[in-house]
Order: sequence, then structure tokens, then C-alpha cells
Amino acid sequence: MDVYWEQFKTPFLCFAGFSGVGKTTLLEKLIKRFTDEEIRAGYYKHDSHRFEIDRDGKDTARATQAGAGIVTINDPRHFAIVADNAFKKRSVIHALEQCDCILIEGYKKSPFDKIVFLDHEGKMPIPNETPGIKAMIHQGVKSKDLPDVPDFHRDEIEQIYKFVRDHFVSRKSELFGAVFVGGQSKRMGQPKFSLSYNGISETERLVRVLKKSCSRVFLSSRSNLDMGPLGEMEGVERINDEHIGLGPVGGLATLMGRFPQNAWMVTACDMPFISEKNIQTIVQARDPLRYGTCYIQKGGLGVEPMCAIYEPKFVLPLYEAMSRRELSPTRIISELPFKQVKISDSDRHHFMNVNTPEEYEIARAKREQEKI
Repeated sequence: MDVYWEQFKTPFLCFAGFSGVGKTTLLEKLIKRFTDEEIRAGYYKHDSHRFEIDRDGKDTARATQAGAGIVTINDPRHFAIVADNAFKKRSVIHALEQCDCILIEGYKKSPFDKIVFLDHEGKMPIPNETPGIKAMIHQGVKSKDLPDVPDFHRDEIEQIYKFVRDHFVSRKSELFGAVFVGGQSKRMGQPKFSLSYNGISETERLVRVLKKSCSRVFLSSRSNLDMGPLGEMEGVERINDEHIGLGPVGGLATLMGRFPQNAWMVTACDMPFISEKNIQTIVQARDPLRYGTCYIQKGGLGVEPMCAIYEPKFVLPLYEAMSRRELSPTRIISELPFKQVKISDSDRHHFMNVNTPEEYEIARAKREQEKI
């Protein structure tokens, strides 16, 4: 059995049953519904028999038969990879993790979460006590002594779709929060984390705001930063960057590496106009099926990476970007399917950074007027 599925950070669900009960027909309709909702569904077919995807005599078949370990082919619209089992784990995970959810046809005897199809007599294809059974699909007939789980007629597409989507969303990860405080502050001339507005440091204000939406809150910092002037903040932990000199990308990689099963709501201490409403809006708009949720400027002119939510599966493209020295979180986000939340014209100034003493004085005076 392919146990590597247990490592997936993208939610998946198996659809299991004997041949001929309508699994593929139902999955085809579910994929269409997900597509209508702009949700990218991946499909994986587990075949217990040997399958063929090329005919004898074709170029790729000849290369495979000659002993090539990996064979690829592409046309203007598609590509395919033919490889042996040694390459399967890496290629399947890398490809399917880019989807928002995964529908697997097969694995009826596995412990994975599954929807089971009854046969035409209403009987189960597996023992009732098999782990992971979440629902059943029938053809109008149900036998007695079935598992106590929801059941649907296989033509109830909308009800099945809602159940499957809700199941995926229910698998969302616990949300942690982090305030990034480790910037060099060269132009400011003093640590930004200690800048105060209306008698309270911006770091402490953001911690209080994040605590309303996140189960735990951390300060992300470089290790040589003296945060003594900030004083003690109850219930807040500090995590020092393990990836030195990589800026916010290194800080985020440290957080996600330390807690790989959690999603992260991050913000920065040099954005004094970020409001509690801004944080609440993006938390409420969160789509746990994407790589993350972020604000986007009007006209799609750019995303805001420092008031954003990053889901656990973002860690893979994050580390891949670090390996090629791509240190712009904005650029990394732009290449991935993030849920995007538009910034209204009235809120555009909320996402401004304060980098100099002059900007700080202007921001401090404005904050005293706005009482954010």
C-alpha cells in the first residue's frame, strides 16, 4: 500500500467500491462541480492491475523497454511521465500537492478517509469495521447493519459535493500567529519593534490582535536582536530565525519548519495602520484548500505577503524557492494558487511600511487621530 499519502498536506478522500458501481462517473461530476467553484481538484487512480499508457512500437514504449528509468513526452497542451516505482512518491506528491484537494479512486482496504460505494444489492464491498469510512453511496437499495455514517444516492450530486467539500474544509490546520520583529531598522535608527503609538508598542498591539484569531502567537526575530526594551509579554514566545540573512522568507521557513502541521497568520511590526478589521477579514476569508490567503492591490498590481495566511503545504515551494535564492515572498506567492482578498481604496494606506524617523512621526500623528 502507498503509505506516502499520509504525508500529504493537501486534503484527500478515497472513493472505494467494486468495479461497475459508478465511481468514475461520480468523480467526473464532482470534479466538474469543484471546477465550477474554481477549486482545483486533483484525481488519482489506484489500479490494482497493470496498466498501459502507450502502444508497442511507439517511441516512448521503445525507450521504456530499452531500460530508460524516466520517460517524458509533451505536446503544446499536455505532458506525461512514465517512470518506475522508485520515482513514484516524489512525482505524485509534487504534482498533486499543487491542487486544492485530491479525489482518489480506489484504496478500499486502506485506513485512509473514504466514501464507500454499495453494490446493486446494497452490500458493502469491505467489512463495516474498516477504518476511515465517512459516507456511503448507494443505488437505491441498502442492506441492514451498515455503518452509522451519512449515505447518499449516487445521483444526489449536489449533496455529495457539499459533503465532500465540507469534509475537506474541516481538515484545515490550526492557525498560529506571528509578528515579524527582526528587521535591521538601518534607516529608522532604532529597533522598529519598540516604536509606540498611543502609548503602546506596535508589537504588543499586533500580538493582542492576533490572539483573537490565533491559538498561539510568536515573535519572529533574528537571534542577535536585543528585545529587552519591549519587556515581557505574557503568553508570547520568541522564535529566532534558523535561516540567517534571508529576511522574511527565512523567518517564515523557520516557523513552518518548527510547526509543520500548522497554518500561519503573519504580520510585521513596521505596518502601523494594519487594523484589527484587516486581520479579521483575511481570517474569515481564509481558504484552507489553497496554499494561503493574501491581500491583493487594486488591479492585481501586487500582493501583500506580510498580512497573509500561509497553509502547511506552502512549506514545500517555500523551501524550493530558498534553494534557488528566491527571497521575495511576493514573487513566491504570485506563482501559486492563493486565495486573494481585494484591498479597498479606503484601506490601501493600511498596508504602508514605516522605515524612517520622518515616516514614523507622520504615522504616529495619524494614529493619534484615527485611534486604530
